[in-house]
This record gives sequence, C-alpha cells and structure tokens, in this order.
Amino acid sequence: MAEKKIHDSKTKTHLMKCAKKEFMEKGFQGASLRSICQKAGVTTGALYFFFQDKDDLFCEVVGDFMDRLNVIIREHFSFEVQEMKSGRVTEHDESSDFESMVQIVHELYTYRDEVLLVLMKSQGSSMEHMPDRLVDQMDEHNAFICEAMCQAYGVPMVEKSVVHWMSHSQRGGSTSVCRKGSKISAGRLVWSGKIIGLSRRAGDLKKEL
Repeated sequence: MAEKKIHDSKTKTHLMKCAKKEFMEKGFQGASLRSICQKAGVTTGALYFFFQDKDDLFCEVVGDFMDRLNVIIREHFSFEVQEMKSGRVTEHDESSDFESMVQIVHELYTYRDEVLLVLMKSQGSSMEHMPDRLVDQMDEHNAFICEAMCQAYGVPMVEKSVVHWMSHSQRGGSTSVCRKGSKISAGRLVWSGKIIGLSRRAGDLKKEL
C-alpha cells in the first residue's frame, strides 16, 4: 500500500511542481534532483520511478506547453500551405494569422513559467536549442509563404535576411511577453512579422512600383 502511495499520480504532480520551482530558481544546470526530492518529501528512488533523469524531468515540466504550442503552429502552417497551393494566395485570410497568434499569446501567459524555462533556463538540457529550432522552422515556412506571395503579386522575392528578421521578431515578441508580462508586449507580438500581413506588404510594394 505504501509503495502504491509513493508511485501515484499525485506524487508525480507534486514532484513536477517542486521541480519547476527548482528549475526556475537555479536553471537546469544548477538544479539538484536531491533538493527536488527533499522539497517533495520523497526519495530519489521515487523520482526515478517516474523520470529517467534530470533532463527527462525538465522535459516533462515544460512538455504540456510545448505540445500545445506545436499543435497551434502545425495547424496554422498547414492552413497557410494549403491556402498557397490552392491558388488563393492573393486572397490570404489575415484573420487566421491573428487568430493563431491570439492563441499563442494566450498559451504564453498561461504557461509563462514554462516559456521562461525553455527560453532562459534550459542551458544544458535537450531543450536548450529549442528556440533556435523554432526560428529555423519559422524561417522555412515564412520563406515559402513570402515566395508564393511575391510570385502572385509579381514582385521581387523578399531578401532572406528580412524573412529571418521576421522569424526572430516573432520569437523576440514571445520573450518580451514572458519577461515583462505586459499588454503592450503582447500587442507587439500579435502585430509583429507576418501578422501585419505579408499580402498587405506585397500589395503595397506593387503599388509603389
């Protein structure tokens, strides 16, 4: 009976709560599994029943946020790719951009601690390069969208440096939202990069030409 109590879901949840606090205070590298177990009131054996190692524990702590973020991004990217491939480039629905970013901002506020862990406290973990991988993913997608829109409007392709800046601005907005927790930062994120509207940029550029 005692063994069952140690290994129940409540114990795991409590361990993750204590771990998040430890990671927030000391970062991944400085965090101690022994300290986490002491604060949770369990043995290290109980911790290893649930988690393989410190990295596995860290990934579990930020896992819900990462899963939710990936779902939002995949769904939005898929929608835009289908939109481009269906020949509706000039009819780009900017409301979908706004909707997806509102969802992301909501998740950033809901999982603020987890976001800060990934962005600022993950050095030494398998999540350390996740922000850079996310920017690379945005780069690839934004370049595809830019190329499709520029071709549709008959304007030169946007320089890769601009696309890269756009991807970084979206990541920078996320960091600002979580560090400051301000409505202004959230607004900047919603209206940054592609959210302003690539189609609007391309259309304005065509008019100027």
